[in-house]
Amino acid sequence: MTTLHGRTVLIVEDGDEYLHNLARFVPGPRYLQAHDGREACALLAREPVALVYLDMRFDRVPLESLLGDHAAATREQNGDPARGWKYLQNNQGLFVLDAIRRAGFAQVPVILAYDFSREEKRLAHLRRANPRLNWVPDAVTPAEITALMEKVLAA
Repeated sequence: MTTLHGRTVLIVEDGDEYLHNLARFVPGPRYLQAHDGREACALLAREPVALVYLDMRFDRVPLESLLGDHAAATREQNGDPARGWKYLQNNQGLFVLDAIRRAGFAQVPVILAYDFSREEKRLAHLRRANPRLNWVPDAVTPAEITALMEKVLAA
């Protein structure tokens, strides 16, 4: 029996790919799913969750479901509202990560599906606020995901 058996993993994504793939290829945990940050925080408040598996990009949810300040994102994108929305979509995982921390769930480890291998400074900055943050690139095998999940839960 692994450290994953019987544990609850919350998958936060805008589709169903991670849920289907993890349930199929990484057996053992009980999987829950949220499709946006507000739903994720509500589930964390109701359910004991051992680990959050978080997508970075959310481009299949209604814009009003996105977390973050669209006006500020628009200003940062040279006043272009469409680019402001795209920024929120492309970085939504970070906004969800922040919402989870601010809601009082910083102790729950997070695996963010994003490749930080070329962004060491960005990752270090994020880990200062979220010390239980881990990451995995999209191109990863089930064995690698299983090993990372077990390592994170054993820590």
